[in-house]
Formats: sequence, structure tokens, C-alpha cells
Amino acid sequence: MAYRFANQSEVKELTACCMKILYAVQDEVSDYFTFDIRLIGSGDKRLVTQNSDESFDLDYNIILQKDKKGLLDNPKQIKDIFVARFNKVLKQCVSGYIHVSDSTSVVTVKIIRNNRLEFSFDVAIIVEGDDGYFYRLTHDKRTDRYIWNQVKQSANYFERFKAVKENGDWMEFKRRYLELKNMHLRRQDGVKSFSIFLETLNEFYR
Repeated sequence: MAYRFANQSEVKELTACCMKILYAVQDEVSDYFTFDIRLIGSGDKRLVTQNSDESFDLDYNIILQKDKKGLLDNPKQIKDIFVARFNKVLKQCVSGYIHVSDSTSVVTVKIIRNNRLEFSFDVAIIVEGDDGYFYRLTHDKRTDRYIWNQVKQSANYFERFKAVKENGDWMEFKRRYLELKNMHLRRQDGVKSFSIFLETLNEFYR
């Protein structure tokens, strides 16, 4: 088993479905937050991977912008709000069996039809700190605590990724990203796509 880059026409179709769901959730939480939505790789669909013939999943970051209710110091309440709103939106606009779970570092959405996983996507809830680093909302299941966990190598990643493309390193970046994805797959270490993206980026631009 190994990762490969996903078919772009399929990626386009599923990202459209995911964005419809995410925009609906954005409306549902508008009394609490504003946020940006980014597909892994600063929105670059060409980095979406698939493991052999299995359904591929998509990884999104919700980057909180305005905290209207002062909830940043209560990450558990934030996670509960998003899980509840995802459940509400999915029941309204998606047919089939829906499973929304509070995973360690993401909200995981699975859509199952005819007893088969059709596709899934993970949504990380992230905030940018005053130090320029991103912090991911994490559920430490050993202690049952919800915390903001610093994402290593995340400072100024938008600008660094732009520089990689401008320097003509895009194809080599894609090759190395896929290589690292498969390395982590072999290790079964559960490293998320965004962390692998940042690991790759750090090799090209520190």
C-alpha cells in the first residue's frame, strides 16, 4: 500500500461538496466566530493523495479569525460547537450515513453509502498566535483535556510556500511531499497531512 496523487477531476468534485458543507458550518457559527477555510497546501488541490484504491480523504484547516464570544480560553466549548454544527449541517444536506467524531486533533467527517465509506474529510481548528505560529485545537485523550498545541514549523508558512513556487521548486516539492507521506504511512505514526506539508516546506524554505 502506498499513497499516490489523486485524480484531479475527482478531487474537484469532492472539494466542491466539502466546501458546501464548510460554508454552511461557517454560517451556523457566525454568532461565535469568523474563520478562513484552507485545504491542505494553502488550498492547492494538487497535493491531495489517495492510498491505493481506497477512498481518499481531504484535510482542511479552519483558521479562526474573530472570536466574538471570547471562547479562545475554552477550547472544549469551541470543539463542541463545531462538532454539533457539523452534525446539524450534514443531516440537512447530505444523504447517507454520517459519522462526525471528535478526533484528537481534528473533527473527522465520514460519509458512508451502501455500507461503503464514500469519502471522509478532517477539519483542524487552528488559531494564529501572537508569536506567528499556528496552534491546533487538540483533545488530549489521556487527560481528557482540550488544549491549543503549537504546530511546529508553521510560522509564516503562507509566505514560505509562495516562495517555493516562485523559485520553481514546485514539482520537486510535490515529489518530496509524496515521499514523506509514504514514509509516515509505513511507520503508521499517525502524522497528519498538514504536519507533513510543513515538514516538506521546512526542507525547502526555512
